Amino acid sequence: MMKNKRQQLAVFLLGISGVFAAGVEAGQPSDLASVAPGTEAIVIRPLRDDSMLLNPGKGYVQYYGANSTITRDYINIGYNRVCWSDVEPQEGQFNWHPVEQAIKEFGKYGKKVGVGVMNVSTGIGKQFVTPKWVFDAGAVPFEVPDDSSPTGKQLIPASWEDPVFLVKMKAFITAFGKQYDGNTNLAFIDIRDYGNWGEGHVGMLGHDPRIILTPPENLRQNYLQPYFSAFPRTQLIVVWGNHGYDKVYDWAIQQGAGIRRDGILSEWSKDGSECLRAYGHAPAVFEYCDGYETTKKKGYWSTNLLMKYVEAGKPSYLQWDARIFEENREFCLQLGNKIGYHFILQQAKIPTAISPKVPCSIEWQWLNDGVAPLCEPCQVAIALLDAKDQVVQQQWLTNSHPKSWKPGENCTEAVSATFTSAPSGIYKLAVGLFLDRQDSSPAYRLGIQGRMAQGWYVLNDKTECKP
Repeated sequence: MMKNKRQQLAVFLLGISGVFAAGVEAGQPSDLASVAPGTEAIVIRPLRDDSMLLNPGKGYVQYYGANSTITRDYINIGYNRVCWSDVEPQEGQFNWHPVEQAIKEFGKYGKKVGVGVMNVSTGIGKQFVTPKWVFDAGAVPFEVPDDSSPTGKQLIPASWEDPVFLVKMKAFITAFGKQYDGNTNLAFIDIRDYGNWGEGHVGMLGHDPRIILTPPENLRQNYLQPYFSAFPRTQLIVVWGNHGYDKVYDWAIQQGAGIRRDGILSEWSKDGSECLRAYGHAPAVFEYCDGYETTKKKGYWSTNLLMKYVEAGKPSYLQWDARIFEENREFCLQLGNKIGYHFILQQAKIPTAISPKVPCSIEWQWLNDGVAPLCEPCQVAIALLDAKDQVVQQQWLTNSHPKSWKPGENCTEAVSATFTSAPSGIYKLAVGLFLDRQDSSPAYRLGIQGRMAQGWYVLNDKTECKP
């Protein structure tokens, strides 16, 4: 008789829960351990949702300006790379408008931004990227060819160890940190104070033998450490540029920095695996070497090649390219989930009924179908929702750890929480992943169906609360 009742319950739940469960079994054996002794349980297997999800700390990066439809539907963060001469045109006088404009423009769509400030950048039409007043103060200038400049030249420091240049630069970084450290509108700050385009190399600066890379220890002390001192509360990203600095990049990762590889899909980059050093510690960022048409002409474009880079370097962020999207839409949508993490609830064994002050035990299996672990804060909660989908009671699951859900692996967790005083009745039992316990609703989207308007995912819409 009991078996028939369980079968009837399974059929009933399948009928009412098809939106969020591909299969429900009542009291049947599974590869998950048992729920609390004496508690009847069901196993639910949520239906997968393969639509591209926008989530914190991962996804596509849009450069230099928002676009209503694209930014809203496909972009995770905006990005702006600016010149030191633009944000400090006179010593001690700061023009933060380029940064503020990016924050405002992308903020309209609820997006954060990344920012990098460069000291040298050929090809952007400027004679001075390091401000002219730095040279007027005594830094020794050196002319490098730059056809985009009004003079055909750009002035850069003659030495990366120039004492005047370093003093002025460090003062700027200190002011930069005072203005923006801890700003919640920022996803990250790029450390772009060294090399052409801030990429840690001297490419495209000519072949003059007097242009010499700074020694690794000087890179660490003079160019990276000032940013760590100025931005203790902000995610920093160091730009990979030269194998001779690999130990310095490793040191930066140990301090909490992420890493980026500019120039993928080109003769200058094999597969982006330089970024693998940040795996499991902090986010990695990929940027293309050229525009889409140029990349194709040079023979460096294919979806397979880009996926090879993603698998090798495991980035959390990837530059958005509108032309790539136009010609490879479905691939780009799939790739949007692949970069970074992508959480899918495979199955869960949950109780059919709960009682106040009695632990509600759940055992579930998660899949991270992305290429990288989660780097952002994440708190997991379960909740009872009423007929109007309002939270009646919510409990945090201290024994669920999304940062440990490794890519390509099924992770099984046994979790438990106690609802203290929910009135008797029928509720929806739901799960949500939050950035912070102070947040009113879940921030993370999962690759399953059943998401409510408030961000919760329903596990069972007929959970009984018994006295």
